[in-house]
Amino acid sequence: MSVVVKEYSSVAELLKSIDDAISDLRKTLGEYLRKIEELRVKVEQETKLKALLGKLGLTTAPPPNELSLRNVRVVVNPTAEQELGSLEAALEGLNTRLTQLTSIRKDLDILSSLGDASVKIAVIYVDGIPKSVFIRIV
Repeated sequence: MSVVVKEYSSVAELLKSIDDAISDLRKTLGEYLRKIEELRVKVEQETKLKALLGKLGLTTAPPPNELSLRNVRVVVNPTAEQELGSLEAALEGLNTRLTQLTSIRKDLDILSSLGDASVKIAVIYVDGIPKSVFIRIV
């Protein structure tokens, strides 16, 4: 979990920062979706190959290539299925973050009615998501 405090000199600056974060997340999601599609094709090919080898009577158990440490999973020479599962989980997390940011952006849009008022804004971000917004009128 990462916690960051950022300060802004206007509401427009805050909203632009959130818009930029949303844009970056969408770009990253697009890249992950392309990788996932490539891996799905690979998994499908591997599945067909395994099925064909199974019909020929050749069955091989996959060697153990996964090690679970306390908070991390280490995979040596991962199969396409293992990569696909991990990327899909990462994609789901990014999509959740995007949904949260988009919702927060809509909620904070009402602050734009402050216009050019002289304010200082401090925002506490937890894992890239604004959790608290402090507005000081100067």
